[in-house]
Amino acid sequence: MTKAFSVSLILLCVGSVLVQEFGLNRLTFFNVSPDVITIFLAFLAVTVGKRSSTSFGFVIGILTGILSGNMGLNMLSRTVEGFIAGYFHIPEDSHATAKQKIRRFYSAVVVASFCGNAVLATGYNPLGLLPGYRIVVLGLLEALLTVILAVILHWFFLKKSFAD
Repeated sequence: MTKAFSVSLILLCVGSVLVQEFGLNRLTFFNVSPDVITIFLAFLAVTVGKRSSTSFGFVIGILTGILSGNMGLNMLSRTVEGFIAGYFHIPEDSHATAKQKIRRFYSAVVVASFCGNAVLATGYNPLGLLPGYRIVVLGLLEALLTVILAVILHWFFLKKSFAD
């Protein structure tokens, strides 16, 4: 990675945390909101790799933990998201088409979102709901909302990133 690319990733990291904590967390649907941080981690995992997405997930977990007051659980959840999304990495020298890259990106968003929400649901229960309901229903609902946001972001901002 070049120095300019690293700086832009750090700025995107901080920006996604601020947008999530002060913007998207206010837009809830059954106490679930779309997650721009998961989209950032999935994009990072697909383009750069598992190690970077896991490291950024840990750092983002610290930042969101400081802002939300639940540091340990957020660190674990975001690290798991970055690690899981890293399995969808596409090496630079691969001959993947744009459609394959986009498919991997959306898959990373859905799986990372569900796994991260499952970690949060096992440790944090603000509504007093059953664990199975929190993990399955709310996890799938957040994954659905997050992938809808990912489609919107891809349509407006990320098209050139996944071009052949």
